[in-house]
Amino acid sequence: MDELRILSYSDEGYTQKHEDEIRLLINPESFKQQKEIVYNEDSQLGTTNSTKVFKGYGPEKLSFDFLIDCTGVIEGTKREDRVATKVNEIECSLYAYNSEAHRPSFIVIAYGELLFKGQLTSMNVNYTLFSSSGIALRAKVSLAFSGYLGSSEDKKKHSKLSPDMSRLIVLKESDTLAALCHRIYGNSLLVGAVARFNNLNGFRSIPAGTEILFPALKKS
Repeated sequence: MDELRILSYSDEGYTQKHEDEIRLLINPESFKQQKEIVYNEDSQLGTTNSTKVFKGYGPEKLSFDFLIDCTGVIEGTKREDRVATKVNEIECSLYAYNSEAHRPSFIVIAYGELLFKGQLTSMNVNYTLFSSSGIALRAKVSLAFSGYLGSSEDKKKHSKLSPDMSRLIVLKESDTLAALCHRIYGNSLLVGAVARFNNLNGFRSIPAGTEILFPALKKS
């Protein structure tokens, strides 16, 4: 079974590694992912109703718990392994101030199909088992991250979802120009303007395979 890997970097482009990567011997049982859309309230004077105007996408969030077990029952652990040492390694990699970045490190989490890039927002450690001499033998670690992409990666990811970016679309059989305007701009009434921009005679009965350029909206 693949081990979850956590890598730390000094730069937002995730090219300069910082500290050794962390591999979990006990993978998390579950992950919690959160995505959000940010809106601005657009209230009409004299009314109690307001519409939500799309502003952008909030950072994705990821959180999970995992165990550190140094009782000797987990394959891969050594007799000299200590919970406190492993917690310190995680803290140095994720939480501690990175002097090269002048901030805590940027983080990449890789496990199976999961690839998350971001930064640590919280770290909690619950020590659950001790030896007779008071040495911690087991701990539950809870980590929470906020997604972060460099400006170039962020533009690539959201370019297809943003009305501020031009894009070229090839019409499919099931597509209509009005539906695409609604999906891209949030306004199907822009269909005439898009048709004129592409030198079309109209916006109905456009054959499949036609390339349509949807220009970026000018900001008022």
